Order: sequence, then structure tokens, then C-alpha cells
Amino acid sequence: MTNDYLQTQLQQLCQLLQPLQFGVGGSCLLWQLGLEAAPADIDIVCSEQDYAAIAGRLAASYSQQPMPAHPDYLSAHYGRFSRAGWPDIDLMAGIAVQQHGSISRWQFTPQRCHWQNGVCWMPPADWLQLYQLFNRPERVAQLRQYLVQLRLGSLS
Repeated sequence: MTNDYLQTQLQQLCQLLQPLQFGVGGSCLLWQLGLEAAPADIDIVCSEQDYAAIAGRLAASYSQQPMPAHPDYLSAHYGRFSRAGWPDIDLMAGIAVQQHGSISRWQFTPQRCHWQNGVCWMPPADWLQLYQLFNRPERVAQLRQYLVQLRLGSLS
């Protein structure tokens, strides 16, 4: 899949989901930041209020995949959608993870997202928090390094 093709897919997806509250993150965000060569899937986080409407729009053009329950991921809403020629789309809202016997919740703030080239991107700092919550140390390290370099660059 070429970068232009993925960019076009993300633009089409974001156009389909407007004006609902959502943001694209995960490996696509890392790709957009130049930290990932080829995203594995498209991660979309949305508000709990908009989850049903977004899932409905996706279900009209994509096949919803059955997902087995995960023992530690306790998000209020999660769905995976697929379509030939596209990366899978993971849609999530009300994110919660069980860690060390307690449940940690993460609140999506759509106002932190920004539109760039027809795609609604989540901020890297939000995905740093999510990757910490999801226990993804490699991704945490990538984003920490990126954010440090970003801060250093803004100081010079």
C-alpha cells in the first residue's frame, strides 16, 4: 500500500464520519509523524455518544468482525471493521484497561484533535497515554522520543 493510497483512504473515512466526534491515532498517527513505515490498521477513537452512529456508518460499507473478549481491555465500546483493499478499522470509545487488579479509564477529548489534509488526527500525547495504558513499551518509547525532539526543536 502506498502512502498516497493510505492518505486517500484516511481522507475518505474521515469524510464519511463527519461531523461526528472522532480522531485517528495508533499506527496511522505514527505513520503520519514519520515514525512508522506501514500502519497495521486504522485506529479510531470516538466519544461514547457518537460510537453507535460511527459504527453504523462503518457497517454500511465495511464488514464488522466478531471480536473475542479480552481479559484486560474493558472499553465500553469496541468494534473491528474490514473491507477488501483496506487495513482493518478498530473503533473504540470509553477506553478502560484492567491493570494490577484495578481499572484505569481514559477520556477522549475531541477538542484536542486537529484536521490536517482531510484527516482528523489525535494528538501524539494522547496516544502516548493510550500506549502506556495498553502496555506497549516500544510505542511509548517512540512517542516519548518524538515529543522530546519536538520540544527541543521548538526551543531552538
